[in-house]
Amino acid sequence: MKNIFAISAFVLGSALLTSGAQAAPMPGTATSKLVAPQLGIYRSPLGFEVGAGKSGWVHGSAPANNKFIATLYHAPKKDKNAKSEGASLTVRVDKLEKEVALDKYIQKWMKEYPKYGFDVLNSRAFTENKQKGYFLDLINKDSGKQLRQVVFLKQKTAVILTCRDKQANFKETLKNCNQIVRTFNWN
Repeated sequence: MKNIFAISAFVLGSALLTSGAQAAPMPGTATSKLVAPQLGIYRSPLGFEVGAGKSGWVHGSAPANNKFIATLYHAPKKDKNAKSEGASLTVRVDKLEKEVALDKYIQKWMKEYPKYGFDVLNSRAFTENKQKGYFLDLINKDSGKQLRQVVFLKQKTAVILTCRDKQANFKETLKNCNQIVRTFNWN
């Protein structure tokens, strides 16, 4: 009888190992399907989340050489052999020394953009998913790049979603970026 149980346990264990089970030790941890890149959802330990939504964009890992970028999304490549980067959206986290109002935070940055070669085309406050935010449309005529930055601020943390692409493609890119921005939620 002991042998039957031992054989059953061995067969059951083997079946589990070969079944491709992909459970994580805890839901929401790095190996959990809840944060799988193919689902396009990023859940921050700071309490906010953002997803690819209906954009069709791909969720990628944050660049290892930039500690401020939490995650990123990029447009699927139309040409697999393309050398240049296409449209992308980065999610940056900015830790502040003290609490500041959203409009004051934005005013500080609006003074800085010209130093980096950007002209501000448009800026406006808005509300999305009960979160107050602020967007800025920027262009760098020298590089031909256009950006939309969307800023959410809670206590001493700012989250900046930056959508970028070539100016010629930006109108179409912006539709997809807005799909991603609409998923932003901060508990």
